[in-house]
Amino acid sequence: MGKIKVIFVVFFAVAAIGASAMFYMKKVEAEPEIEKAISAEELAELSIDTDIITTNLASASNFAIVQFNILLSSKEAKEETEKRTPEVRAAIISTIAGLTKDQLIGGEGISILEKELSAKLGNIVETGEVDRVLVTEFKIQ
Repeated sequence: MGKIKVIFVVFFAVAAIGASAMFYMKKVEAEPEIEKAISAEELAELSIDTDIITTNLASASNFAIVQFNILLSSKEAKEETEKRTPEVRAAIISTIAGLTKDQLIGGEGISILEKELSAKLGNIVETGEVDRVLVTEFKIQ
């Protein structure tokens, strides 16, 4: 009877250690990676500014004047994006033209525009990723 108790104790100890290890591994996997800070030089090397773009809005008789800064994941992605300027401009114009003045007003509107453009431009760039899009000039009339 004593051997059976020892076997049960060892079995439960091994099971507890295994469960703890699995819980720890899942917790480590779930933690997001910490983004490294990017220097001003790297920022300049990896970003491009669009021209000032004027386009009509979906709301009647309104138009927007905008400019963006696009941060890319690599120098290769930056070079590709510069070569795809017409596609980038077309994506920007089609996105803005689909929005109304009311949708663009305020910080939330600008944030939505930046996210939509980031996703749309991410589909254009093949050699890297679009890390972020910032509105650098914004006027609505």
